[in-house]
Amino acid sequence: MNQLPEQLKTPLVELLLSIADDKFFLGHRVADWTGLAPILEEDIAFSSIAQDELAHALTLYEYIGRRTDREADAVAYGRPADAYRCADITLADDDLNWDAAIARQFFCDHFDLLRVGRLARSSDAELAGLARRIEAEERIHVEHVDHWVVQLGRAGGEAATRMQASLDRLAASAVMLFEPTEGLAAIEGAGLYPDGAADGTTPDMIQRWRDDLLRVTRNAGLKLAVPTPDPNVIGGRRGRHVPSFGALLEELTEVYRVEPTARW
Repeated sequence: MNQLPEQLKTPLVELLLSIADDKFFLGHRVADWTGLAPILEEDIAFSSIAQDELAHALTLYEYIGRRTDREADAVAYGRPADAYRCADITLADDDLNWDAAIARQFFCDHFDLLRVGRLARSSDAELAGLARRIEAEERIHVEHVDHWVVQLGRAGGEAATRMQASLDRLAASAVMLFEPTEGLAAIEGAGLYPDGAADGTTPDMIQRWRDDLLRVTRNAGLKLAVPTPDPNVIGGRRGRHVPSFGALLEELTEVYRVEPTARW
């Protein structure tokens, strides 16, 4: 593993925690649908996506552990609530409403694809390699969720109405995916998390994200209005979560807290 300047270690860990924590909680939310998806084929697909998200989280927790001399399980389960860097949309309970689950995935999957695409060009060769493997699976997730948005939107009637309502309801929290982690500018400048496309012609990340979402919603006959991020709002990237976060974290870390050194 190449040496990382000490002043860049914390900013890089903060960014990677935001990615891993997003995937950790999103994977658990998606897993809630196991055995309950609207058709058998989708039950299998959504279960596979949940496994992907949790595997991606583990890969990043392991990398963080190597950089910080901690076990991956300790990174994943052993932090206080305010040390988690997930955006609140990844915690959103869909109450087993398919349209809500798809809307949540739609915002998050498109964001994740752009984010890991940047990491895939990182100046850290190990991290870039990990990101390229994750990126390949994220492309499949995006294709999957785009298909559902179009299918529900074009269906008209109640399906389109519910899909539109879920997009409207989650848009404000979705923009908090872009809340910056501590020291983000430093790792961007160092090439650890390069911005834009390799040829320098692509617009900034939030504009690319909006453009990708709008392309799909227009094709689906749906509307989308995503607000501009407010830099003064503090959210999950800096450890400020919705009140229900504590209970969710306790549920997911219960076994680890009982026996943190257990091996399965």
